[in-house]
Amino acid sequence: MKSSSSLRVELDPEIAARALSDLRMATCLWRPWYAKAWWIAMPLYWLPAGLASGPVVPSFYSSAVGVITNLTFPPLTAGLVLGFGCLRRMLADYAPAEPWFDHDIGAYRKPGMSHPAMDQTNPRSGAQWVGLACHMDGPS
Repeated sequence: MKSSSSLRVELDPEIAARALSDLRMATCLWRPWYAKAWWIAMPLYWLPAGLASGPVVPSFYSSAVGVITNLTFPPLTAGLVLGFGCLRRMLADYAPAEPWFDHDIGAYRKPGMSHPAMDQTNPRSGAQWVGLACHMDGPS
């Protein structure tokens, strides 16, 4: 029998790529146990508010604890909190986008540089080019 330190697990690149590409919003909004508990607790929390027939239930929803739970259990709050976890995972798992490549010059645009169509000092910006009036009249 081999020791556990000598066992090596090979990871197939196709399987790893499929696992990374399997990230969907439903994976983050429903699959974790805490997400399921949160989505199930929401209707259970709001059900007595719809069926309120006694004086105890309305007073609970307006109490200090009720106000905090009123902010905790709306679907929008759950969507924002669980969606933030999904966004964090997307940013961590996926490679950053490549910088824009300027085919006219043959170089990558540096960080902070504006697009040539938006740069007033670049003749490729068309009507926004500062020197356009000089060139429309021709050389003087």
